[in-house]
Amino acid sequence: MKIKGVLFDLDGTLVNTSDLIIKTFEFTIKTLLQKNPTQDEITKYFGLPLRECLRHFDENKVDEMADFYREYNLRNHDLLIRPFPKIEETMIKLQQEGIKMAVVTSKKVPMAERGLKCFNLEKYFYGIIGCDECDNHKPHPEPMLKGAELINLSPEECICVGDSPYDLQSGKGAGCLTAAVKWTYFDWQQMLLLGKPDHILTEMPDLIKVIDNENMKGRVRA
Repeated sequence: MKIKGVLFDLDGTLVNTSDLIIKTFEFTIKTLLQKNPTQDEITKYFGLPLRECLRHFDENKVDEMADFYREYNLRNHDLLIRPFPKIEETMIKLQQEGIKMAVVTSKKVPMAERGLKCFNLEKYFYGIIGCDECDNHKPHPEPMLKGAELINLSPEECICVGDSPYDLQSGKGAGCLTAAVKWTYFDWQQMLLLGKPDHILTEMPDLIKVIDNENMKGRVRA
């Protein structure tokens, strides 16, 4: 089946928010729990909803930590996020080829919109599926199913692109092809083991080649 759409994760995939997220986790946990988590202890939960991540550090203080985290993250968001190379040029090319695109994120929609707008990326997407629009979250298939619905395609017509195995598990469960980005902070061996990506992107323009190759295979089969 021809690939007509892309469902992108946001953090760590389209926008480099990793330093912001790590610093926010570190400050939150140090301030409220008097602990100093390692970067590996933080990044292994990348891609999960915030409250689920925080529950791993102290189940009894999730509410307090979530409020503290969001306040710090909001205050420092625009200062600490960075662009990834060649993202916009890839979005332009995909749009020119008629590929529909949506963002499927574990963030709430307003903060996801803010991240896209920082780098003028919002105009390339039909919309955003955030954690505030789903009953179930990644790695459950619901977010990616809703993403495909948003762009009026079947999941089989979409490829899911993410930096976490939870993104890819959600995509696979929905019936999408999947692509893992090599610039992830997630442990790469765990990414491969848990995510089982169909494709690997060394840089974002690789996605154009992946879609072209998949669609060429589809034409050959037809």
